[in-house]
Order: sequence, then structure tokens, then C-alpha cells
Amino acid sequence: MKTYNINPEHLRVIHQASPGIVKSVNESVVDDSSTTWENDEVQVRVPFSIAGVGTTIVLTSKFTGKIMLLDVGDGALRDLLQMGNMDFVNDIDPIALSHGHFDHIGGLYTLLGFMRMMGRTTPLNILIPKGCIQAISVIKGYREIHRATLPYTIWYHELSQGSGFDTDFFKVKSIEVEHFSLESDSGEGLLEPALGFRIGVGGTVVGYTGDTRLCSGAEAAVRDTDLAIIEATRKKAPASGHRVHLSLSEANDLGKLAKEFILIHEVPEAYLQRP
Repeated sequence: MKTYNINPEHLRVIHQASPGIVKSVNESVVDDSSTTWENDEVQVRVPFSIAGVGTTIVLTSKFTGKIMLLDVGDGALRDLLQMGNMDFVNDIDPIALSHGHFDHIGGLYTLLGFMRMMGRTTPLNILIPKGCIQAISVIKGYREIHRATLPYTIWYHELSQGSGFDTDFFKVKSIEVEHFSLESDSGEGLLEPALGFRIGVGGTVVGYTGDTRLCSGAEAAVRDTDLAIIEATRKKAPASGHRVHLSLSEANDLGKLAKEFILIHEVPEAYLQRP
């Protein structure tokens, strides 16, 4: 896997040469499945993001070493361990989940279990969309199963449009976005409880669309941010007009609202060649 370490000076050069575009990740299953962006205040790592498999985004404050996670897809624990130390066991807080689909919360149970095994003692706050039953079920179920032997407290907070949640190191604002339950919906599907986020780390603002079709919420999540992290699942918009995810062109257009951006959650070519 390739990791791209980009300093602010380099980012400005990239922006001038190709406005807004930093790097589109996940061009194949094996290569380019991770990317890194950083400035003087925060490092943003996307260790893995492939649609239908898993997405995890790691924000690390350079002043404190504290960590915030955006989504916890399958393999999130493996990706955190590959960072090279075990500090994340106590340093992660909060975790923000954009919605309840498996490729965004599939690693949550494993991560909670590892923190328990390693003796985490500090409380953990998990931010979820209001009514996200998948996340609530995992969190409540884990707390109930291990209530007699859980060394740390797990709190979950249901957020809606404009909700805020601040720690000493991360300032979070939630923005409702539009994301349907199934990719194959013909227009009758249900909208999932789904959020994008704007996160302040010092004077830096990072925006994340989560999974969404093109909507005002997606625009609000990324507008004027220092870095926007944007899903780009579809190669092109479906002819039917029923929209579940952003197309590549829409994602690139959204990225131009931010100072810099990264595209994630793409579908590898290998998926498109299925029999």
C-alpha cells in the first residue's frame, strides 16, 4: 500500500497545478488503498477505504497525540496496530460514525474488545446519527455482555442536524446528509440516518461527507474546509436518477468548495469485472 505524506507547501503546489485535487485513493484493491494529509496541527490518515469493505479515517492532534476516528470499518483495529504503537488504546476519543452500514461500523465490536483486553480506563464517546439502530445495537450489546468486566465507560451520543460535540482536542459539528439503504433501490428505498461532519483541530477544519448522494448537507460539510474527505463511489451517476452515492465528477466538484480534498470509498475495478 502507498502512503502519501503531504506538507502544506506541497499541497499548495498541487492545488495550483490541479485545482483542489490531492489524491484519489483506492485505484485498485492492493495499491493506493491508503493516503495521508497533514499540516502543523493535525495528521489525517485514511488507512483503508473501499466501498462495501471498510472505511476508517484517523485524525491525530499534533499538539497532544489524541486521536479521533471517523467511521470504524472492517479491519480498523489492524490498521491502527500498523501505526506502530499502542497509544491509541487510551488516546482515541471520540469515534464518530457517519451511518450504520457494515462497511462503516463493522470494526467497532473488535475495537471495543481490544480496548477492554488492553485495559483501557478512560471513557469513550461514540457519536452516531439519531436513530442509527445498527450502532446502538452494537454498543448496547457490548456493554451488556461485558458489564461486569468492562474497565472503561462507553457513552453514545445521538446527533442530528447542527448538533455539536466538543472534547478538549476536537470540536465536532454534525450535518445531515442523504443516503439510501440499498444501492439497488429503484426509488422507493428508505433514507438511512446519516451524517457528515466538520471537525475543528486547533485552527484547522476537516470536513467529511460520509456516504451521501449530492445534497445541500454534503456541500455544507466540506465548504471552506482546510481538507475535505469525500466519498466517490460511482464512476458516473446512474441513468435512473435514483442516487445513493456521489459520482466521481460530483465528488470532484464538491472538492473545489474546500482548500484541499481527498476522494475515498471508491469501487475497485476488480468489483466492476465480476461475472
